[in-house]
Amino acid sequence: SQTQGKLLNIVKKAIVIGSGFTGCMFAMMLRQKNWKVQVFDRSNLTGGGVRTFYHGGHPYTYGPRHFIGPEENMEAFNFLNKIVPMRHIKKMNYSYQQNEDYFASYPMHIDDVKKFDDSEQIFNELDNLPEETKSKNFEEFWIGRVGKRLYERFNKFYNLKAWQLKSNTTMDYGFEATVKRKPLETKSRYEFPEGYINAYPTPKNGYDKFFDVSLDGCEVILNCTINKVDLDKKSIITNLGTFDADLIISTVSPDFLFSNCWGELKYVGREFYKIVLPTEHVLPKDVYFLYYPNENEQQTRVTEFKKFTLHKSPNSLITLEVPSMKNKLYPTMIKEQVNLAEKYVNALPKDIMSVGRMGTYRYVDIDDIILQGLEFKKNI
Repeated sequence: SQTQGKLLNIVKKAIVIGSGFTGCMFAMMLRQKNWKVQVFDRSNLTGGGVRTFYHGGHPYTYGPRHFIGPEENMEAFNFLNKIVPMRHIKKMNYSYQQNEDYFASYPMHIDDVKKFDDSEQIFNELDNLPEETKSKNFEEFWIGRVGKRLYERFNKFYNLKAWQLKSNTTMDYGFEATVKRKPLETKSRYEFPEGYINAYPTPKNGYDKFFDVSLDGCEVILNCTINKVDLDKKSIITNLGTFDADLIISTVSPDFLFSNCWGELKYVGREFYKIVLPTEHVLPKDVYFLYYPNENEQQTRVTEFKKFTLHKSPNSLITLEVPSMKNKLYPTMIKEQVNLAEKYVNALPKDIMSVGRMGTYRYVDIDDIILQGLEFKKNI
C-alpha cells in the first residue's frame, strides 16, 4: 500500500518543576516545539520572587529584579522586550560609611575616598599595590584589587553578612585568578556606566506578562508538593498523585532530585522587611540601593522600589534585606559545595535536566536564564 502526505506526529510530554522565571522560560521553549507541558509549583502563584506583589498599593518584588547584563547579551534583552516592554535605567548605589556617617557611591569613587579620615593611608596603599597578584579566595581577590583598607570598608563585612561566613577566605570558587589592581572611578558614579544593559519593565506589574505568555498552553499545577522524583521512571510523586513524562526540567536544587544522598547543598536566604514612609521620595536622585557594609548592622541592603516601578504615591515603599538561613535563595560560592552540585548534576540520567540559578548552583541572572532557554530550544 502507498501512503502519501501523511506524517505521524508524536506529541511528547514534559514536566517542569518550578514556575519561577527559569521554569517559565523553559516551558515556553517546549511549547514552541509543540510539547505537552505540565508545570508544577508548591506556591499558589507563578513567577516566584520575580512576580510583582503589592503592599499598600506599592508594587515590589522579593529582591530587586532589574535586568542587568553585558551588551553582548542583547539577544536576551530583545527577546524579553518583545514580551514585556523594558526601559533603560541609570542607577547609582550608595554604601554607608559608618565611621564618617557618610554615604559613598559604589563602585568606589576617588572623590568619596578623599573625604575618608584615613584617605592618606588608603592612597598610599593603592600606590604601593602590585600591578598583578595571585588570589585564591574572595579576600585575596579584593585586597589585590583595592588594598586592605578599602576592602575592609566596602567588602569585608558586607560579604561576611551576605553569605553568613566566618571568614571570606572560605569563599574560594571563582577567585583563583591573576588579580589586576583596579583604579578608583574618577568619572561616572553609576553602577554600570558603559558596556552593560541595566533595565526594568515599563508596566506597573513588572514581569507578570512574561509568566502569562510563557505558560500559555501549559497545564499549570499549583499548591503541589513534590515528595520524590523517580529518576529511572522519569516521574514525580506528589501530594496530588504521580505524574510521568518523556522529559523532566527541574529548577530546584539538584540535591533534592537525589534525596540528598551525598549531602545537602548549602544556600543563603533573605528576610525582606517592607516599610512605607510618609514622603514621596526617600533616596536621592538616581540612587536605587543603599548598601550597609558595616560590622554592627544586620541589613545588607535597602531598596526604594518606586525608583524601579515609577509608582505614583505621596508615600514610598522601601525594603530592608537581612541575610537569613530560613530560606534558600543564593548558592554559596564555595568550591566544595560547587563540586558537590556538579556531582549531582552529572549523575542525572538522560532526559532529566537541572537548570537555572538553583538547578545549576550558579549565581545567574535573568539574561543568563533567557540565553540558556534559547540554546535549549535549538537542541530540543
